[in-house]
Amino acid sequence: MKQQKDYLQAYHEFKESVDFTKGGFLPDLDNMVWYLLAGVPPVPGDEDHSEKGQVIALDQRLNILKAIFVELNKNMTDDFLDQGLKIYDQAGKSAKAMLLESSDG
Repeated sequence: MKQQKDYLQAYHEFKESVDFTKGGFLPDLDNMVWYLLAGVPPVPGDEDHSEKGQVIALDQRLNILKAIFVELNKNMTDDFLDQGLKIYDQAGKSAKAMLLESSDG
């Protein structure tokens, strides 16, 4: 329960930092991978430094970024939203691969 509360708090804190007067642009894949790996936004999963914890944090971060993207672009077409969400999914896959590759070596 506390982790869910902390996750929602992380979502709201990040949402407050976003400028909702701007929208209509797709995320940059490379920037999204960097954000996910760099820990932007901070999430409760960051407290667990194990490999599993890092993957959970990455998923939490990705879900927050995707939700904010949809909220920010709610007036855009479904095709635009789908295209943006695919970029986030690609970034998530790339970031996980990099994370797991670095922990194997």
